[in-house]
Amino acid sequence: MEENMNMASNDVSNEMICSIASMAALGIDGIEKMFMRLSDEILDAIYPSAVSKGVKVIEKEEGYQIDLHVITSLGIKIPEVCEEVQKKVKESVEIMAGKPVSQVNILVKGCGKY
Repeated sequence: MEENMNMASNDVSNEMICSIASMAALGIDGIEKMFMRLSDEILDAIYPSAVSKGVKVIEKEEGYQIDLHVITSLGIKIPEVCEEVQKKVKESVEIMAGKPVSQVNILVKGCGKY
């Protein structure tokens, strides 16, 4: 059983990790949407699977490092919401990918509806 779990974690792509992290972050009250740079939006239009909106994953020996670029709601307590996002993303990725997450960095790019 343990061998199957190790094989499964090796088969998880960074795109899948990005998707899991994005869905987990967007499920938290106070996160409006993921932020994309203009270059990401252009690449996404040309190659839809090439860019994971607002999420960057780096696979390291000690686990995944995940950077999330988000737009928050107005009137929230940003530190509290970001801490909740960090916990939820870490938990979701570790459960679904079977590999540890060493860091979850939240970069708030703006507030309100864009």
